[in-house]
Amino acid sequence: MSAFRLFVLCLLVSASVLAVCAAPLSFSGASVALTILPDLTPPKMPSRAGIVSARLQERLTAEMRSHFDLFVYVSKSDRGPLAQRMYVFRKEPDGPKAEGLKLAYEWAASTGREKAEINALGRHVITATPAGYYQLDPRRMYPRYHSANWDQDMPSAMFFDWERAGAQTGIAIHAAAPVDVAKLGSRASGGCVHLAPDDAATLFEMIQSSYGGAVPRFAYNHQSRTSSNRGDFLRDREGRLIMAEGYRVLVMIEDYAGEDAVAALF
Repeated sequence: MSAFRLFVLCLLVSASVLAVCAAPLSFSGASVALTILPDLTPPKMPSRAGIVSARLQERLTAEMRSHFDLFVYVSKSDRGPLAQRMYVFRKEPDGPKAEGLKLAYEWAASTGREKAEINALGRHVITATPAGYYQLDPRRMYPRYHSANWDQDMPSAMFFDWERAGAQTGIAIHAAAPVDVAKLGSRASGGCVHLAPDDAATLFEMIQSSYGGAVPRFAYNHQSRTSSNRGDFLRDREGRLIMAEGYRVLVMIEDYAGEDAVAALF
């Protein structure tokens, strides 16, 4: 058979198959219509870590990527797939630019209760965890610490290097007290970020042992005596970053539930 005749035969067979699929079939006098249904398979749901990774890709600047090696993301939302969780990502120096972060840990957490209260010293306070970008204070890393404000132990305490109104704040990442461990996954702290004791110890030891180094300092407003938590860095007159010894760890806190990322699939 010539190549041309074979080609014509294939066309005729294909046309016949299409005609059978589109036309009713008859069985003993009854007609049965065949309908080709669309693919109704639901889209694959993104993982929580995948949502956070995409979020970090959008919000980390080139300078942040360059000068930090560990990225700690905390959702302070009280609802949604990401709510009250911590995600720890390592930078992968050999990875593609778009996928240079690898999830190391995902843990349940607790952030501030977000309301007016009276602490153990009888002072009126707002138990809020402020959203923003933070570094860790290398001078305030304590395996054991006790909070006078709340009269509670704070094991594996890592305080933020964030000055507000001329004073270093008392906000830290630390292990939850025994009475608060069961509350992880909900807003339950006085403003700090709580973790399970083993998780807090793991993060503390990892940062202490592997992530020390020079980091850019956040910008400082001398009028309000407050350091920036918006990701703005301090620079000299030539525009160069001002560096200091610390930890190459960037903490990002958002009131973000992650629901819009899931809804976008439907």
